[in-house]
Amino acid sequence: MSGTRRELPVWAEAYALLRDRIATFPTLGEIRSVNHDGEDVEILGYWPDAPWTAPADAQRLVFLGPVNERTAESLQSAGWTETAKMSLLAGKPEDVEQVVKLPDTSALFEAPMNDYDVVEVTDFDRPVARGRMHYGPSFGLLTDPDLYAPTDPDTARRAILANFAGAAYGHGIPWLLLVASSENAGTLAEGWSKATDLSFWQQG
Repeated sequence: MSGTRRELPVWAEAYALLRDRIATFPTLGEIRSVNHDGEDVEILGYWPDAPWTAPADAQRLVFLGPVNERTAESLQSAGWTETAKMSLLAGKPEDVEQVVKLPDTSALFEAPMNDYDVVEVTDFDRPVARGRMHYGPSFGLLTDPDLYAPTDPDTARRAILANFAGAAYGHGIPWLLLVASSENAGTLAEGWSKATDLSFWQQG
């Protein structure tokens, strides 16, 4: 990446791991990641100053913080399109919901993986929601749970986040960080606050 770059927070590398990506650090203030086949190049960093040119092999760009309108216009002129807006939410485990009652037909399962823990909610033995959390040095990083047509999407989502909050509290983790869709970030639950924005761009 050209232009002035700032050092990225520790959670930015964890965000790649949480999505089964391999992260590298070719320059200060930039995380370049690929899938396990070495493809699907993604570049993550703060919004650069204009003029700025995306790496030729990049297929996706993720920018943190307030939009740099000049850079955004330059990207659009070069054939890039913003595909998603998300937000990083922050909360202390003791301040957010830790217990959610599920229906009698539902169950919750936990499984530790290499780079993250997985929590899954089932209903009549059918998976209806699944979430991941990566343990960092002073935080637990989560993404919005994946939902598979649950009868009650809000309860399924809250149950997974609450389970992770309880686990983080039990491990003495001081902060929870959640990368949430704009829709979910717009209806903040008690204990969560917005830390920064993420803007996703795709070529073509």
